[in-house]
Amino acid sequence: MPLGFLVVFSEPGNQVTLEEFQDWYNNEHVPLRLNYLKSFLTGARFSAADSLKPSWLALYDIDDTSAFQHESYTRLRANRSPREADLVVRLEVLDRRTCEALSDSGVSPITSSLASSNPTTYIVTHGIEVTMHGSIDDWTKDMFERLRSVKGWVRTRSFKCIDNLKTGTSVSGKGPEEQIVSKYFILHEFENPSAAVSSEFNNIIASCECFETVERRSWNLYRAYPGIAQSNLPQ
Repeated sequence: MPLGFLVVFSEPGNQVTLEEFQDWYNNEHVPLRLNYLKSFLTGARFSAADSLKPSWLALYDIDDTSAFQHESYTRLRANRSPREADLVVRLEVLDRRTCEALSDSGVSPITSSLASSNPTTYIVTHGIEVTMHGSIDDWTKDMFERLRSVKGWVRTRSFKCIDNLKTGTSVSGKGPEEQIVSKYFILHEFENPSAAVSSEFNNIIASCECFETVERRSWNLYRAYPGIAQSNLPQ
């Protein structure tokens, strides 16, 4: 099976304090995955750099899409702690998307991407809507070649969303259209914010025929976490 990728957008809202949210994420939610599941290769969280909501994004490299159905992972959601169960229902938004890896421009010597040692500090994410005359393979092939000329660009990857669920106080009671997300998720990594806002990068993204960029967001690294798969858990 292909490599997996987990994308989670979240917004604490007015029923969960930032302190409570961060304590839960840093000391319970992430450790239960990265400290014990070797299928979770990396994990990093980002805060919004564009003042938009949701304000938080968590990204995880997964060794195989089959890990999403494995009991070691599914039981974490089925048997949540009382604290997590109480907190999750109070979040304004929890938008979880499981993905499979499609294309990768290649690992860069500049950063380790989402690993805890030398992680990428600035990213841009967006979805891609493909018209009847295009394909995601065409988009990635063209993008990878052109992005190599952008100073400060590190890496770009594309993923296909295979499952998603959006919950939260702002979602409750709304129709099925609230669950619609882009079929493809794109992750661009940069050395610094100036590269991401450069006219060179923006012109490349905007110039692709047969494709529409949606849900574009910019993010600063909050924290990249150690894990058992990285063999760097604190002693």
